[in-house]
Amino acid sequence: MTPETIADAAAAMIAARDAIGPCPRLDGDQRPQDQAEGYAIQDAIIAQRQAAGETLGGWKVGCTTATMQEMLGIDSPAGGAVMGGNILTSPAELAASATHNPVVECEIGVRMASDVPAREGGHDVSSIGDHVATCFAAIELAEMRYPDRDAMSVPEFIADDFFQRGIVVGPEIADWRKLDLESARGTTTIAGDYKGEGFGRDVMGHPLAALAWLANALHDRGQQLLAGQVVLTGSLIPAMPIASGETAVCDVVGLGEARLTIR
Repeated sequence: MTPETIADAAAAMIAARDAIGPCPRLDGDQRPQDQAEGYAIQDAIIAQRQAAGETLGGWKVGCTTATMQEMLGIDSPAGGAVMGGNILTSPAELAASATHNPVVECEIGVRMASDVPAREGGHDVSSIGDHVATCFAAIELAEMRYPDRDAMSVPEFIADDFFQRGIVVGPEIADWRKLDLESARGTTTIAGDYKGEGFGRDVMGHPLAALAWLANALHDRGQQLLAGQVVLTGSLIPAMPIASGETAVCDVVGLGEARLTIR
């Protein structure tokens, strides 16, 4: 793809997503053919939004389970950007008109204490933990916004930030090192109905393993995690649809809960 085609694809995705409704696939020549092109479009979206005055608030990690990777035919996790205006504080409310076909995911999130430089051999759970300020229960609000998503490729999903619309940050825990994040149990309820549970170890064996993967992947793209950014490390529970008038609660033992109501 040429730089011009990448920029045009980014502009088209921004316009479609900001319209809040069913999104068409990119035109054929704008469709990324591999992960590198997908991330190039993602980076162009970030740059265009920043040029319009928005801030990059953090990142999300998806496809962190073997089941999801097998289903999508991808051999690694995938990262997506979260703009600052899409970061909400629990308890959060969002108008139904501000999202299309929404689903929620229960996740463990972190806030970075410091910039993360490259590390020889790459970061791991231990080294990346030195850069974490707080941990918290979180909700990722995603959208099933593509009617043709069954025909779409992983590079297209990467360009799209894997359906991300926004995130909800629960109370932040500074004393997180006393917690066993690997064994932390998370549950999702919607409108008071239990929807499922999972554990920190379901995310690549440990939530911070996903964070380390992201740090290494960003370095490969010439970027890095920055102090103050938030990162969602991957869903503990399959995504669940949420309708207008309903409240989703994602609770993680030791970290509290994140709550989102669609009005």
